[in-house]
This record gives sequence, structure tokens and C-alpha cells, in this order.
Amino acid sequence: ARPGVPVSVRAAMPHVDEAEYAKAQEYSAAKNRFGFVADAYGLLTGLLQLWLHVTVWNGPSLRLVRWLGLTAEHELARAGACMLITTPWDLLHGAPVDWYKTFVIEERFGFNKHTWRSWVGDSLKHFFVEQLGLGALMMVPLVLVVRNLGASAWLYGFGFTALFVLAINVVYPIWIAPLFNSFTPLPDGDVRRGVEALVRASGISCERIFQVDGSRQSSHSNAYVAGFFRTKRIVIYDTLLTHLEGDVDKVCAVVAHEIGHAAMHHNYAMLGVACAQIFVMFRTFALCSDARMVTDFGYDAPCAYLTLQTFFTLYSLVMPVFSIALNAFTRQLEYAADAYSVRLGNDIR
Repeated sequence: ARPGVPVSVRAAMPHVDEAEYAKAQEYSAAKNRFGFVADAYGLLTGLLQLWLHVTVWNGPSLRLVRWLGLTAEHELARAGACMLITTPWDLLHGAPVDWYKTFVIEERFGFNKHTWRSWVGDSLKHFFVEQLGLGALMMVPLVLVVRNLGASAWLYGFGFTALFVLAINVVYPIWIAPLFNSFTPLPDGDVRRGVEALVRASGISCERIFQVDGSRQSSHSNAYVAGFFRTKRIVIYDTLLTHLEGDVDKVCAVVAHEIGHAAMHHNYAMLGVACAQIFVMFRTFALCSDARMVTDFGYDAPCAYLTLQTFFTLYSLVMPVFSIALNAFTRQLEYAADAYSVRLGNDIR
């Protein structure tokens, strides 16, 4: 909210453009103001979704599985029927917020590159691949674990979820990310040679360097190192190359920061933090065996699926506490990656 360039920023970057800085402040403020609206909307739709899920579970989904010749005890079938019936709501209730962010805020500040068709296409892919597909891949085994492994279920649930998170990190760059963007090898030239020199200087094992068509969705610039083990790769947005006009030193200053994350094993640090959070969550789950956790929401009877669902709903109330600590931790990783880029001789300003 304070106008003008802060003294510390002016000291580090004496030639910073005041108008550009003011525009960056205005953009952040616009996102932040809308964030309060989006949070309030999310709370209201979340409460409505709780009511809708209970209503569908106790009524239409139960009638559907019985029509199929099953019983109320077939919880995975009921869960699938419930998911099928509520798909239109799940797909559409978040659309207004995403639409406003994309076609009002991002458009106003000149960042949006989406057309209506591309926005709808990406929204559908995100929903069916990430929410339905990956959600089912994680939830079905967890239900089977909770239903069959008794008092030790929380420990097996933790182990499965931790492995699932690792597996997603391994396969996301090669199987999921290409569904949304095109990845091509970075063309030969000064930029590629500069990045390859950074890889050699850092000592990381990463031979794959890609350019991604981020300009299809946005004019924001970015670069990152993704994947684990043999799927590790460096990815540079085409917008970064455009904005920096192919300046090798500037591109390498950005990429060296990302390589710093890999060289200092920040991906493993973040995975470790995620696993610690997952452990605390499932250890807490082990203490929540009271059937009223399910029935007090209005469901007809407890089962493994509903026990997990209602627990995750309740546990989401404490997640903001973890996010504050996680933000503080990731800021330190960002500072460390900046320093790494500088140690490699780059001017990151």
C-alpha cells in the first residue's frame, strides 16, 4: 500500500523504473483485493458443497448403486456415483473466480493470452486430469487401506501418500505437463550454450533443456527445474527469452537461480517437508475414530470413504497454519537460490 520505491530496493537497483515498479504494486494490490472476495466465495461454495455431497450421497447415489444391483455398503461405487452426479457443480463452481482472474485482472495488466476456447480447454483438462483422475488414483487405495488395515491404517496411509507425491513429481514433467503446453528442446545457440555451461559449473545431472510455449496462456515469464531422477529437466518459458530479448547473461542469471534449487537439493527438502506434513495429518487421523465425525455432517452411516472425506474437510481448517511456516521456509530457499546465482558470477538485479 505504500507508494514509491522502497529505500532498500533503490539501494540495490538505483536505476529501477518508478512507473514500472508502481504498476507491479498495483497488480499485486489488485490480486490481493480480489483474493478476499475469492476466499469469501470459496467459503460459501464450500459450505454449499458440503450440503450437496451429503444430499447426493444419502439420496441419488444410493438409489443409483441399488439400481445397478449393489448395496449401500459398496462405498466406492457410491463414491463414484456421487462424483458422477456432482461433476457439473464441481466443474463450474470455481469457474467465476478463475474467469475474473484471467479475463479481468490479467487482461487489465496485459498478461492474459488466453482465448475463451483455450481457457475452457485448459479448465476441462485440469478438472478431469488433476481433480478427477489423480484424485481417484489417490483416494481409492486410501479407502482400501483404511477399510482393511485397522489400527495401523494411518501408517500405511502415510506411506502410500508419500510415495504417491514422489511418483507425481517424477511423472508430472513427462506425462501431465505436456497435456497443457508444448515442450521442445531449446534450440542450439548462445542461450543453450550458456545454460549448458551453467549445468557443468553446478555439477547437477541434467541434460534435458526445454523451451515451453507459456505465451499460449500468459505473458508472464518463468523458468524452472522439474522432475526427479531420470525425468529431471530445465524448462525455460518462451516469454522469458522474448522479454530479455535473448540476452544470454540475463537469461543465465534467471536459470542459474533455478539450477541453484536443484544443486542445493531444494526439491528433496520440499519433499521432506511435504512428507512431514502428511505424517502429522495421518497421525491426527488415527485419533479420529468417532463415528460421529461422519454422522454429524448428516451422512446416513460411517464408512472408510466418508471417514477420510470428513477428516480431510476438518483438517483443512488447520492447513493455513502450516502454510505460514511453509512460506517462511520457501522464502529462505529463494534467498539461497539467488545467492547461488550470484556465486556463479551472475548479476541477478
